[in-house]
Amino acid sequence: MRPPMRSSIACTRCRKSKIKCENSGGTSPCDSCIKTGKECYFKLPDPPPPKRTEPPTAVRQERDGGSDRKKLKKIDDISKLDSQRASTYAEEVLSAPFLNEDLWEQVLDLYKLHFAPELPFLHLPTVKEKLGRRFKNSQLDSKPDDISDSNVDFNLVLLGILTLTARFHPDLVKYLAHICNNQPGNARTRPVQTQLDPASASEYYADILTMALGPLRTAMKVASVERVAALLMLGLYDWSQTLPNTGGLGAWMYVGNAIRMAQYLGLGFGDAPESADGQARHVETYHRSSGHQSQVALDKEIRRRTMFSCFILDRMLSCGKGRVAIIQPEDIQIQLPCSEIQFDLAMEAPTGFLKDKRRNGLDDSVLSRFIQLVDIWGEISKFSSEGGRLIKREKECPPWTPESTFYQLVEKLAEFDEELPGTFTFSRSNYFKHENHQASSVYVLLHMLRSVCLIMLHREYIPFVPVRCKEPEGPLDNPTFPKDKYGSPPEGFWLHSAEQVFKAARDIIDLIEICQRKDRLPQSTIVLFATWTASFVGLYAEHFPRMDTQRHMLDYEFEDSRQPESVPEVLRRGAVAFAYATLHKMSMWLKMASTYVAILQQMDKYFDTIKQDYYRFASKNAEAGERPLRVREGGIGGGLEEYLSKTNKLKDFGFI
Repeated sequence: MRPPMRSSIACTRCRKSKIKCENSGGTSPCDSCIKTGKECYFKLPDPPPPKRTEPPTAVRQERDGGSDRKKLKKIDDISKLDSQRASTYAEEVLSAPFLNEDLWEQVLDLYKLHFAPELPFLHLPTVKEKLGRRFKNSQLDSKPDDISDSNVDFNLVLLGILTLTARFHPDLVKYLAHICNNQPGNARTRPVQTQLDPASASEYYADILTMALGPLRTAMKVASVERVAALLMLGLYDWSQTLPNTGGLGAWMYVGNAIRMAQYLGLGFGDAPESADGQARHVETYHRSSGHQSQVALDKEIRRRTMFSCFILDRMLSCGKGRVAIIQPEDIQIQLPCSEIQFDLAMEAPTGFLKDKRRNGLDDSVLSRFIQLVDIWGEISKFSSEGGRLIKREKECPPWTPESTFYQLVEKLAEFDEELPGTFTFSRSNYFKHENHQASSVYVLLHMLRSVCLIMLHREYIPFVPVRCKEPEGPLDNPTFPKDKYGSPPEGFWLHSAEQVFKAARDIIDLIEICQRKDRLPQSTIVLFATWTASFVGLYAEHFPRMDTQRHMLDYEFEDSRQPESVPEVLRRGAVAFAYATLHKMSMWLKMASTYVAILQQMDKYFDTIKQDYYRFASKNAEAGERPLRVREGGIGGGLEEYLSKTNKLKDFGFI
């Protein structure tokens, strides 16, 4: 319990009630307002602020000094209500006094920073306009007995936004910590908890959203674009909180249901490829469009973006062994999303389609390029999760031949790079250009994912435990493609392939560093997966430094002074330590990050142990004249037998 803090300022509510205002200097809500769930204003006491008319709400807390204190309804008390009453409760939750216009502005900014690239369907001007109407009605003390279907669906979207963002908003975390731990007692004397779990704030809204969707049988019979969006937001939140012991089945099911609902609504259909003349007429018609046509264009774009959100999350969750993607590229017969300025202004523009390679004369955007990269990533992750170089058809195809899947995917990724406009390529200056237009998040995810794709591809032909290697020389375990049967690879092939892994990992580290300088790193699960992937590549380089021939990861300078000397040096200095610290920080909000922190620690110990085992047995084998294959026994292999037992943990994106 922290001691009461005397302050020279007090909020308007505490002044009016003539009670002590315990606050941190007016930068966040005072303790009393947090306990009562009230909006907290810090203004000069003279003149007194006008009395605020409070909207009807079931989250109204105890009133100071009154005998008719109302308690917050607990979620358990309404778990068996029907969908209509659940919708009413959701409306009441969203009417909480602390959810004011300023807070919603901040929440929407958080959404744009952390989640807009994966879930780009929110048209923020429309959301803000609807919120404005909500606040205007609350000031008029209007009390709609019947909530319209459109309001019910909009409330689902609002709850989805809060589910994703509440954990990142310190004031919301404080308010919700008190609500979730509401106890009887006097609000004037009861202390506010000092140990706050940010995730509990999002959990609260996730539970409300789950209820608001209605009982299972009812929810499965109602479809709307907003419900698709709500299911996707719930799925993405659950995915970020995945732990090995609980798994991500909830996210898998939410996203799967969202995709089926989107298919039922026909969100993947509606556009047809046009000729150049047709596109020109399309643009001319758009420039003459009326307000009604503008709304039609906006509705179509929201539907497209919702479908592509399904596509992105489908590919994300299917990145792992045994996870089958639902959406096939040929099933998406809609054009790519337009640029953000076109979207904000509800302007329609031809953008091209998912498989279009050249975009001359079309409206281009980082988001549309990101979606095309997600499509390529889906192919790469499928190749990787099915076994990579160990797939039966790949065993007879050296990776430098056009017949191999590896070669084809490398070419596809290179072609994507070649078609990328100059301002979309990775550089510090380009990052700041996009940040200046508040569009840095999708740019960051584009290059994080591109680097992950390179690592997933090129790691296939690098030995897992290359303790005998003086430099990259290809796989040491079968299939090895001997020269007498397959010929020699192109000069420098293995060196160049291995370098792609370490350079891509360094790009991820550099991008994290750029973002963190202004605290603008998107807390996205894709960013999390990229950070984990880079951290493991760095750990590999530290244990087997001769593989990072250009020292992309080895020469990164960083020291975490907060770590005690008892922590292994690899987790205190260098690229691994930087990624490790980033994962630690992300674990405050994304539980999945804590899993990767633990795996990184385990793998550091594992590499130490297996190297010790190798050298201990290698000397004995030399004396006995034996040369076994298993690297742990001092053999000549590259540790494939060790790697196969760890592929799910090291290669899969999260856990189902």
